[in-house]
Amino acid sequence: CSWPVRWGDDGASKMVKVYSNCEEAELFVNGKSFGSRKRNSQDFPAAGLRWQVPMSKGKYTIKVVAKSGKTVVTDEITQEYQTEKWDKPTQLVLNKISEENGVATIEVKALDNKNILCLDAINSVEFLLAGDGKLIDNQGTSSGSRKVQLYNGRAIIKVMTLGGSSVAGVKSQGLKTVFLDLR
Repeated sequence: CSWPVRWGDDGASKMVKVYSNCEEAELFVNGKSFGSRKRNSQDFPAAGLRWQVPMSKGKYTIKVVAKSGKTVVTDEITQEYQTEKWDKPTQLVLNKISEENGVATIEVKALDNKNILCLDAINSVEFLLAGDGKLIDNQGTSSGSRKVQLYNGRAIIKVMTLGGSSVAGVKSQGLKTVFLDLR
């Protein structure tokens, strides 16, 4: 999910939409059923497969079980709900969020002066790399380009580590450039 953090007031009711071609779907949030809905292609949005869910700060596992005849399919995502208000971005943080088969995924986040994630930050950022690795860039995608605009206050790129060591960096106008050692 490219937007892993959602925000709003504590206790606010948020619409969860499920896009499915199945006849019926049941929504579960953190294991609790919010009921089933029948698909109606004329009912906008999401063909009627939508629920109002009260949200408080924290992590949510959102699962749908959909049925079409005897076929049953499931899908699940994890989201975080943020209630803290933020100010303008004052800093970037850069972290390695995963590594598999010699490919590291690094993520930059824009934070305010209280270290709160700025979820509406859309700063342009540029990823840099020095050393043995290689940025997986020139893909024309939000996660495969050296220069991107933040979305949901963050951006990611992948690095082929090539068995060596590298230093990744990210810069953005008006914010201090940050670096990350990749070994």
